[in-house]
Amino acid sequence: MALHSQILLIISLSFLFFQFNIAIDTSYISLSPNGAPSPLSSMPNGEVSLDNKESVHKYVDKLMESSVAKTEEFLDKVIEKRLKDPTVTAFAKDCLLVCKEVYELGVDAMKKTMEDMDKGYYYSANVDLSGLSTDLDTCMDCVKEIYGDDQEFINFNDWAGKVTHDALEKVAGFSS
Repeated sequence: MALHSQILLIISLSFLFFQFNIAIDTSYISLSPNGAPSPLSSMPNGEVSLDNKESVHKYVDKLMESSVAKTEEFLDKVIEKRLKDPTVTAFAKDCLLVCKEVYELGVDAMKKTMEDMDKGYYYSANVDLSGLSTDLDTCMDCVKEIYGDDQEFINFNDWAGKVTHDALEKVAGFSS
C-alpha cells in the first residue's frame, strides 16, 4: 500500500511540474555521477519541446540509453568491486546485493521505458520511471545505514534521481 501511495505521489508531482512549467535545473545532464562530461553533454540542457511527442521520445531515449550505460558502469566499477572485497562485512554485503538488484531492476525499467515510448505507451513509461525512483531510495536507505555518507553512492544516487525526474517530467504530459 505504501509503494502504491509513493507512486501516485510521484505521478501527481510530475503532473504538477508539467502543468505549471516549473523550472528545474537540468545542468546535471552534462555530467556523469563523478562530474565528468556524459554522452548527453551535446543535448541542450534538458530543453525539449514538451508539446512534440517525437522530440520528447528522442530526448527520453537518449537519456535512458546514457543512464543504462552509466548504471551498468556503476554496477561494475563500484558494487561488484566492493562485493569482491574480502574484508566486506556480512551486513555490507547484504546491502550491496540489495543495491545490485535494485540497479539491475533499474536498468530493466529504463529499457522498458524506451520500449514503452517506442510503442506510444506513455502512461506505462511513466509508471516504469516512478518505480525506478522508488527503487533508488531503497538502495540509499541501506547504504546510509551501513556506510553513512558514502560519496560514490550519494553522487550516483543524486545523478540518477535527477535523470529519472527529468525523464518523468518529459513523459508526464503524454501519459494522461
